[in-house]
Amino acid sequence: MSHVHAKPAAGRYRFDANTWLAAALLGPVAIVLLAIIVVPSIDLFVMSFTDASPGMDTEWVGWKNYVRILSNPDFQAALVRNVIFVVTVVGLEMLIGLGIALLLENPLPLRGLWMALIVAPYAVSPIVAVVMWKYMLDPNFGVVNFMMGSAGFPTVAWFTSAGTSMAGIIVIAVWKEFSFVTIVSFAALKAIPHDFVEAARIDGAGYPQILRFIKLPMILPALSIVMMFRIIYTLREFAIVHTTTGGGPGTSTEILALYLYKQAFRYLNFGAGAATGWLMLLATLLLAGFLVRRTYRGMFTERYR
Repeated sequence: MSHVHAKPAAGRYRFDANTWLAAALLGPVAIVLLAIIVVPSIDLFVMSFTDASPGMDTEWVGWKNYVRILSNPDFQAALVRNVIFVVTVVGLEMLIGLGIALLLENPLPLRGLWMALIVAPYAVSPIVAVVMWKYMLDPNFGVVNFMMGSAGFPTVAWFTSAGTSMAGIIVIAVWKEFSFVTIVSFAALKAIPHDFVEAARIDGAGYPQILRFIKLPMILPALSIVMMFRIIYTLREFAIVHTTTGGGPGTSTEILALYLYKQAFRYLNFGAGAATGWLMLLATLLLAGFLVRRTYRGMFTERYR
């Protein structure tokens, strides 16, 4: 007599011991995430449809906050500045990080020491790094102006004009995070099979051909993921701008995160601040979804999609 093990009917799932164990292990984490992410997000979304302000009666205003923010010239200007800031910072980080990774790939003397020095900015606290750079760029006693003066260049009051203020916060942002790109790029380069490069050399390919047709295509998925994370984190940059310029002079360096902060905590308009936060979250989700899809399509062949 043969024994036939019947399979569960389609659409039905039988809980066994492993399922209950997995639920018991993941349950506390899911509850914590629900409490600190989902619930506050829902509360913030509801608040964005009100005129909530401390000490005032709260009324439902519908889409009024969103319409007013999107039509506000200050918000539009902050959005443009944020796009310029993100494109410039991430572009420079990718170029500098990849360039240094390509240099470190070679057998340089004291390569471990160079790697440690490059990683150091990433290990420094963001606030400490920003305050340090603020003193280094000071027009009176900053080391940057001292070195420029010693080399015969005029000193620059970095945070007193629109152009130099934006340049200053871009320099700080790139210095703080380019090492992340370097680390990931270096790891991706070291993971390339040595046989591929040797075969190309035997066939007569030079370094430019090896870089263009072998190394860059093989590390492109890693670079895409790094770029996605850096765009998302740079899009919501706050500490550097708030600590160095406070959005000034005027509003010349005011980007979206600082615009949100001023709406919520300087003007005490919590409804408008919540609406700005949801607009930033929506933009981040759309951008991240697009980048994840592009990265996924680049990492897998057609038959795995």
